[in-house]
Amino acid sequence: MDDMSPEATATGKRTGRAPAGNGTPREAELAQYLRLLGDDTRLSIFTLLTKAELCVCEIEESLGLSQSLVSNHLAALRRAGLVESRRDEEDARWVFYKADREAAAALRQRLAALLDVQPARADRRRAAQAAHLRSRHSNNVSGTGSTF
Repeated sequence: MDDMSPEATATGKRTGRAPAGNGTPREAELAQYLRLLGDDTRLSIFTLLTKAELCVCEIEESLGLSQSLVSNHLAALRRAGLVESRRDEEDARWVFYKADREAAAALRQRLAALLDVQPARADRRRAAQAAHLRSRHSNNVSGTGSTF
């Protein structure tokens, strides 16, 4: 992604504002991708383009959207680097779009790293203590002749 804010990425206008938040530049960039794909229509278009190379009219037909709406969303996806385009070699009036494989792979890797939640050391210690207490409780209960 370039230095445009998420709002600017969607509208094509530069705002001059720095991204909000105290995260790293990589986190800010991931946040921009997530905001961009957080739009249902853009996500649907991007999903289609991960499966096949399509022209605007095929996207329109598949999603039941207007040509101008599809074109505007494609422009935002292209500015973000998630979608690439090519003109037909025989008839340059036809433009075909597809998801950029490298950008999609990089996004997949960042999302996987984000969602790879590891328990904190304190969590492991608390879990071990809870297991120890449960085993002591279960030993005490079974030693009293309880029918639990």
